[in-house]
Amino acid sequence: MRISISPRFSEVDVLGHVTNTALPVWFEHGRLPIFLQFSQSENMRDLSLILRRYEIDFLKQIRASHDVEIETRIDAIGRSSLSIVQIALQYGQLVASGRCVMVHFDYAANTTREIDSARRQALSIFFTEAYAQSLAMREPC
Repeated sequence: MRISISPRFSEVDVLGHVTNTALPVWFEHGRLPIFLQFSQSENMRDLSLILRRYEIDFLKQIRASHDVEIETRIDAIGRSSLSIVQIALQYGQLVASGRCVMVHFDYAANTTREIDSARRQALSIFFTEAYAQSLAMREPC
């Protein structure tokens, strides 16, 4: 899935570069369609995902003068977690990449929760091609 972000004035330093604090926010925005799979309401007050880990590699300068494309994919689903990979592109060039692990969580029980097969199926539209192929190879004929 891909979204377009226009850098805001508050995300830019005096040299015209997007600050490193903007990317985590942009990547989180790119994960919104995934979040919706773990919420019953549009305001997501009942979101049952928590962030376990994230990392971002800043590969090139990001300029304030042009939109940035954020692409989001799932590259693995475990029993209760998902690994999400993201890239940022500007002028068609890779400027940053990131990965995060989100955990399906039950706040009432204060424990992780299994990701059921129906939700896995709904999330399949976000799978990377490599992950989808690996799943297809595991299925019995």
